[in-house]
Amino acid sequence: MQFKMAGSPRWLQAFYRAYFAFWIPALAWAATWWPLSLMYWMARWLVIAPFVLVRPKYMRAVSGNLSRILGLPPEHPQVRRAAWHMMWEHAYHWIDFFRYAQLPPEKVEEHIACLEGWDFFQQARQSGRGTLLLTAHMGNPEVGAIALGKHVEPVHVLYWRDRFEKAEEFRTRMRLLGNVRGIPVDASPLSVVPALRVLRSGGILACHGDRDFNDQGWPVVFFGKETKFPPGPFFLAARGRALVIPTFFLVEPDRRFRVIYEEPFEVPEDVSETALRPYLERWVAILERYVRTYPEQWYCFYPFWGSQ
Repeated sequence: MQFKMAGSPRWLQAFYRAYFAFWIPALAWAATWWPLSLMYWMARWLVIAPFVLVRPKYMRAVSGNLSRILGLPPEHPQVRRAAWHMMWEHAYHWIDFFRYAQLPPEKVEEHIACLEGWDFFQQARQSGRGTLLLTAHMGNPEVGAIALGKHVEPVHVLYWRDRFEKAEEFRTRMRLLGNVRGIPVDASPLSVVPALRVLRSGGILACHGDRDFNDQGWPVVFFGKETKFPPGPFFLAARGRALVIPTFFLVEPDRRFRVIYEEPFEVPEDVSETALRPYLERWVAILERYVRTYPEQWYCFYPFWGSQ
């Protein structure tokens, strides 16, 4: 759960840890036993709503981001509704992840409404080269990874460690149930070496491309205003001689999934900014198209464009 705690007093940080240390295991246990409607209700009103009340700055950040995406003032009723909808979707994201990770593969397949661009994925895998699935904090990429891991072949996921240890523990546990292996990264360039090995051996690596975690991003215009995006996925693809496939695992109104594989990027082995920037900009344009269509499913809890 990507909530930033920078500047939070110690008592509040202790509250966060105790709060999630209780709810994460409870929801993971109940996910396959209790009715899904009840699980969603609990996630909404017993987890997310109290958190928002304790730390309203997160709702302000979400509203500010959606204001730019929707082209409306932050206080507009449509923006407020969208902000709460996004908070609910993030809660459901965890319930669905815990649920489908523990269910048989056919249960995931039953809830896929449509599969677009599967030929792109198959062609990439048949090429013998590594495949980098580039996604965003949007929809439910965790369920997407376990669906691939259970049905096709092992998936490796690049991620930054969660500050909540209990959340990280259960996320790792659920991923392993779905034949998904996590590769933690940090500011050290050596942390991506295991990811390069996956790509050079022809495996599947999934990573997010919408967060500049280490402040090394390149500025790109997104919804009419410049902000930074990470070039790291494209460096990895270039050095790993891999194909990049923009991938989205979105949620339809009936709670079934829409799976999309976009046309692969043929990234050159040249790792200069001149060579890689066009691919980053192409990715950002694709991401903007999906965020515009599914704004409530893009999870961002800080002011994405800085001061709005």
